[in-house]
Amino acid sequence: MVDPAPELLSCPDCAEPHDATDNYCRNCGMFLRDQRLPVPRATVALEPRRPALPTPVRRAATAIAIGTALKITANIVGKLLAQRAAANKSSGRAVARRPRESTVVSESLFVRRTWIQRD
Repeated sequence: MVDPAPELLSCPDCAEPHDATDNYCRNCGMFLRDQRLPVPRATVALEPRRPALPTPVRRAATAIAIGTALKITANIVGKLLAQRAAANKSSGRAVARRPRESTVVSESLFVRRTWIQRD
């Protein structure tokens, strides 16, 4: 079966014929995209994406990651404070000690991550 010949249109500026798929006139260079008729395209139904892991698993993994990061940070800060205390002790500087006051601190951390898929 032979494909039908492409329909030739004429340029509104110089009347030179052009294909329906041309963006510019080959003779005068006029922009032709606005002159073209819309071409129907085959559409494919897109399947919605599912997250790689179920929501409870992702939340648990996030909580474990945050807890691990906080634990590592606390260890590093503790080591730095111990090194400073050892340096102050060895240099002979007297460190003024204040009486300890007990303070109760309660903190809550809520993490909410929302993923939005835009088409």
